[in-house]
Amino acid sequence: MNNRFVKFASAIALSAILFTACAKAPKDALVKIGDKYITEEQVKKEYDKIMSSYSDEQKAKYDESTDEGKMASLNLKQNILESLSDIEVVKQKFAKLEKEYKDAGKSEEEISKVTVTDKEVNEQIEKIKEQLGDKFNEELEKSKLTEEELKEKIKDNLYSQKFQVWFSDNFSPTDEEIANKFKGSEFDGPEINASHILVETEEEAKNVKSRLDAGEKFEDVAVEVSKDPSAKTNKGELGTFTKGVMVEEFYNAASKLKEGEISEPVQTKFGYHIIKVNKIVDDYAQFSDESKENIKQSLKRTIMAEKFKTEFKKIQEEIGYYPIKNFK
Repeated sequence: MNNRFVKFASAIALSAILFTACAKAPKDALVKIGDKYITEEQVKKEYDKIMSSYSDEQKAKYDESTDEGKMASLNLKQNILESLSDIEVVKQKFAKLEKEYKDAGKSEEEISKVTVTDKEVNEQIEKIKEQLGDKFNEELEKSKLTEEELKEKIKDNLYSQKFQVWFSDNFSPTDEEIANKFKGSEFDGPEINASHILVETEEEAKNVKSRLDAGEKFEDVAVEVSKDPSAKTNKGELGTFTKGVMVEEFYNAASKLKEGEISEPVQTKFGYHIIKVNKIVDDYAQFSDESKENIKQSLKRTIMAEKFKTEFKKIQEEIGYYPIKNFK
């Protein structure tokens, strides 16, 4: 979700000055959304505004006299078009929801979740003015914005923020969806509590293993020889971790051990490790609360991104989203 909406919530997401509905589309129309159009002129206006705020070095990357510059310029224009289109889709979706909420007799609080008022925009403007003081107009000029354009930008940002909240409220994954997503994911593996001793060479690691096999305590050897800076205080204990937290070689080696078992030397980019597994849990349902919460949040973001792609397309179809032509 976040990747797409960063586009239209960013500085390029200034509100489109859209044409009113008419029987015939403007000649330079690129996209029709409901009864509104996004035009080449609108995209060019935003593009020029961005270019005017760039340094000469930044502008050079979009020099259309080169193939690379042409591609960079086209990509930026496409991003602008998507930003303008996305925010218009959201505005029209929220307008429909506002009517539905009012017809259903929902509270003002619920209705406020799908509307952006002038009062909200003006409150944001006043906060900015308070922060900048006498420099407000100077900063506007630096940003190549008029105060009205800044208001439109703030309005669009408020729409995108409220849409993200609305989307999360309506499409947040269930615990069952998250548990199902865990299977086969990059986190699918046991939860491990382990300790390690880190040394620089394989020979040193073999020597450490020999000392442990001879009966020396793991904690004592860790304090004495481990290159891990924290070993002096934690005696080599790493705590609990799941797949994806440690480097792959380390996790794979640890996951093959039984509780209490000590590994042979394991090489990673950090050096050579001797690993001792203190506890291993195979069942996701029995993972620690911290591990489950970390995995849950990561999987939730993945599921939400997948849902957003599908559900936003449905919203486009509901509103009426029709590409007309590509950039020349």
